[in-house]
Amino acid sequence: MAKKSTAKKVAKRAAPERRAVTASASVAAVRTLSGETEPLEILAPLSDTTSALAPVTPRIIAVAKASAIARFDWKDRGPAALGYTEGMAVAYASAFARLQAHDPVADRMSRALGPAFMDSRGRLKGDALTWYSDQLRAIGMGAATPLERLRSLFVLLLGLGMRESSGRCCEGRDRSADNRTADTAEAGLFQMSFDLVAPRAELLDVFHHYQSNPDEGLREIFEVGMSPPERDRDRENFGSPDSPGFAFQKLSKQCPAMTVEIAALGLREEAGHWGPIIRHAAEVRSAAKELLLAVEQIVDGPTTAAAGGVMRVMAAPVMLGGGTRPDAARFFSERVDLADLLPINSGLSSAREETMVSLLGSPRMPLTTIGQNERASDLVKRNVVLQRMSPLFRLTGLKQAIDDVATVLAQAFAAEPDLATVLSTEGMLSVRMRKPTDGSVSTHISNHAWGTAVDFKIVGFDAPANTGSTVPRFIAILIPLFNDAGWFSGVGFRDTMHFEMSDERIRKLSSDHVFN
Repeated sequence: MAKKSTAKKVAKRAAPERRAVTASASVAAVRTLSGETEPLEILAPLSDTTSALAPVTPRIIAVAKASAIARFDWKDRGPAALGYTEGMAVAYASAFARLQAHDPVADRMSRALGPAFMDSRGRLKGDALTWYSDQLRAIGMGAATPLERLRSLFVLLLGLGMRESSGRCCEGRDRSADNRTADTAEAGLFQMSFDLVAPRAELLDVFHHYQSNPDEGLREIFEVGMSPPERDRDRENFGSPDSPGFAFQKLSKQCPAMTVEIAALGLREEAGHWGPIIRHAAEVRSAAKELLLAVEQIVDGPTTAAAGGVMRVMAAPVMLGGGTRPDAARFFSERVDLADLLPINSGLSSAREETMVSLLGSPRMPLTTIGQNERASDLVKRNVVLQRMSPLFRLTGLKQAIDDVATVLAQAFAAEPDLATVLSTEGMLSVRMRKPTDGSVSTHISNHAWGTAVDFKIVGFDAPANTGSTVPRFIAILIPLFNDAGWFSGVGFRDTMHFEMSDERIRKLSSDHVFN
């Protein structure tokens, strides 16, 4: 009992009680590991950038029009149509404002760098920012902070759009390629196909948002000066007109803002979807960086002499009892002494690899440090589920583990309602090798490979790794709750963000014949 009361003391705040923010949802579907579909709750957008940016959009367009990148002679493409540069500047303004407001979509765009490499079959896996790190560093782009990563991502997007479509937002599929099915036919600025989107709930959220709000697609900006203008062949879509892939092709050409967001998210986890990225053929230019820096200054500045600016407008819809979402994010990220929580993990141990393999089956080897969920064990594939955990995120994991996490988070959100508005995740199921926090070579399968481990973070902040003698306040809140549920805190092996089903919990569930 002493441990629990200490945790409550650590979590206590001086600010008045705040109300939780909820999000409405509609029903769609996502593809499972077996290729089937299951219901998916689509999260409502949490930040309205269209109205918030309206006062400064003319200034952003003017800066883009006068920028050096608007006149740049892209290799084999020539200068971009003016609307492409202007549209990308406005799209970046939206992403930048949402990042400052701790919006979860912008947060995922700007998350910490992941690995990237060519596998044994010559396929690119992982994070495009890592794959392009040398080229980005050469033009002075950083990756140490979320903002630096977001800026680098949009510099890369500017080059990729010119390479894939010459900046033509209405571009249809590449007629030289054999990709005529609804799911594989490419479309839009970045020549994406629905098979990139279908398995990924976060990308589906963006797609379904723009289906409901096509007027937010920025087409009227992107099509200015487009050459050649839209043709009949551009309007042609492929596959069944009733299929989501057909709808995705059509919307990709109508809503370039959607393609920017989906490409930004996709580049961070599936860089191999784009041939120019694989070949390093998408140009990154310092002039693009200068435009994005100018856009940031406009968004950060006051809209009028008497008004507080875009960020004040962005914060208003998510006002909590004692402040805004950024206020809550900073509060829950504050460090507290680990000593105040001790002892932790009492009677619990980290799940051993031999336990996991013997009771839950072995993933299909070999594995890398990049998630390859299609290699999950047969038992995991039979028992994996996708479940919404809060207005901000869902988790995919072993059903029994998902049930535990849902119970713990319900307890945490009941005690701290504002935590639900800022708690995010680095994921649960990820069939890969471990990423040792000391930098050593990986030799063991990660417990994420069975969907029995989860990493947490706060939107707008990097996930905490080894935080030493202190832990973020949100971790301090979660540790005793997870311990009570039979989960081991990664603080025990210097991985603060991490929680996993303990060896004892796994064995107990197996002896009770819970797994099938």
